[in-house]
Amino acid sequence: MKKSPSDPRKKSPRNPEKSAGHHPEPPAEEPDDMRLNKFLALCGIGSRRKCAEFIKEGQVRVNGNLVTDIGFRVQKSDKVHYHGKPVKPVSRMVYILMNKPKDTITTASDEKGRKTVMDLIKNKVKDRVYPVGRLDRNTTGLLLLTNDGDLALKLSHPRHRVKKIYHVVLDRALRKPDMEKIAAGLQ
Repeated sequence: MKKSPSDPRKKSPRNPEKSAGHHPEPPAEEPDDMRLNKFLALCGIGSRRKCAEFIKEGQVRVNGNLVTDIGFRVQKSDKVHYHGKPVKPVSRMVYILMNKPKDTITTASDEKGRKTVMDLIKNKVKDRVYPVGRLDRNTTGLLLLTNDGDLALKLSHPRHRVKKIYHVVLDRALRKPDMEKIAAGLQ
């Protein structure tokens, strides 16, 4: 659908301070229909990309019917189930910044029974949140957990080119062959 100049969903200028007298409009309400993966992300199930995987894997039903088409659109009146449980968009967004400890897996659950980041917050947070990105098991550092699927997408999808900075502590001196391997891996 092409947007007309009077369409309230039209994007505001990139720099509203440069347009005299322009006041950005409040965000438009959600449309009457939307892609299923976006709906699931708004329910706090995961990022849009992860929700698309859940759809392809046959983990989602709409009005009792199995849906595996990631382009499927849902209406406000549709009943959506994930893993047999009804889901609805979250009423509030939750953002948790965690200093992930060593020997903790960045995942919602681990089939090997290892400690996960979700184990660290399970009795402290009632909302369903999930990690944005991941840190390796032995890596420590800042990790975001949220139910905000749009933010998760903006931070993790390569097209948004979010810069990441890593601080590395080594257990030995860095040699030239090591530097060459690191440089090759970053390009």
